Amino acid sequence: MRGMYLRNKIWWIDYYAQGKRVRESVGPSKSLAKEVLRKRKYEVAEGKFFPNRKASNAIFQVVADKYWEMHGQYLKSSTWKNMLREALARFGSKPMGAISAADIQAFYNEIRDRASISTANRHLTLIKLIFNRSIALGLFNGENPANKVLKGKEPPNRLRYLSQVEMQKLLTLCDPAIYPIIVCALFTGMRRGEIMSLTWAHVNLQQRLIHIAQSKSGKSREIPIAPKLYDNLADMGQREPSERVFNVPNITLRRHFDKVLQTAGITGFRFHDLRHTFASYFIMKTGNLPALQKILGHSTPLMTQRYAHLSAGYLQTEMQAFNSCMPAIQEISVALGTKGYNLGTNDNGNTANIVELSMTTPM
Repeated sequence: MRGMYLRNKIWWIDYYAQGKRVRESVGPSKSLAKEVLRKRKYEVAEGKFFPNRKASNAIFQVVADKYWEMHGQYLKSSTWKNMLREALARFGSKPMGAISAADIQAFYNEIRDRASISTANRHLTLIKLIFNRSIALGLFNGENPANKVLKGKEPPNRLRYLSQVEMQKLLTLCDPAIYPIIVCALFTGMRRGEIMSLTWAHVNLQQRLIHIAQSKSGKSREIPIAPKLYDNLADMGQREPSERVFNVPNITLRRHFDKVLQTAGITGFRFHDLRHTFASYFIMKTGNLPALQKILGHSTPLMTQRYAHLSAGYLQTEMQAFNSCMPAIQEISVALGTKGYNLGTNDNGNTANIVELSMTTPM
């Protein structure tokens, strides 16, 4: 039928109204697209066509694809794409105006129950973004139903790091295919995505530096290569600058990592916790939070502060630094009744002694 076309499994209709060309997504049903096209043409002919009304009929998948094309693909973490896939599976074929707050709440509850509050909150954030952008682009003219769904309170950030014994077990028992990856994570605190995408062009063995072109915060950073990590990288033999340092598929890494954790009897541990392990031992040994912030690529000191309590001498060191800049204070010694001055009784009928304060200046 003229005025209809199929794009990415979604039927679109094409017509003119008030002198302007209008393209409108309908959904996966061809018969529905025909019916909507006939209805639109009738509305135009009878003067009953209201352009804003069509915005509520925009299909969620079409709007979500537009959002991903314009914004989503530039997000740093690949988990957003996985979350979008789940949202499309739930709401993809629905018109935007047909998605209610109750629908989103039910979706949120399912994610929370099978995963976590944090994961459910991320899904809710994505849906809010899609609706907000659709409103800004004129693809949807209603209220954002996701705004009526409240985010759950997330638990404190989890901090799990390996003991010395666990580290030794992990390195001894892990498969040779992932051994260099584990070593890199333990000696740099790099994120898994940063490690797996690292190329030789960003590894300077001569200067002993790893350059992260763009981290999660959007900024670049440099990580000094520790001597033990240097030996490991040098033994691998530097290749073409464009080649990846660790050419291991993610699924292989995940399988071998899960296997070595089970073999070593290490529980409640994720790959990201290797980053926590590096940070924990670094701060326990150095107590240098600003240096750790730069190495980890944290955008604010607050994110690094979670490791401060691991350094027993950290607060003492800072207090000593503070003390050194303060003026000398006179010593105060208190002697209670040492002279034996008895003034008889006080107003309460009790014996009263003089409290003598001797002020001496330190030499």
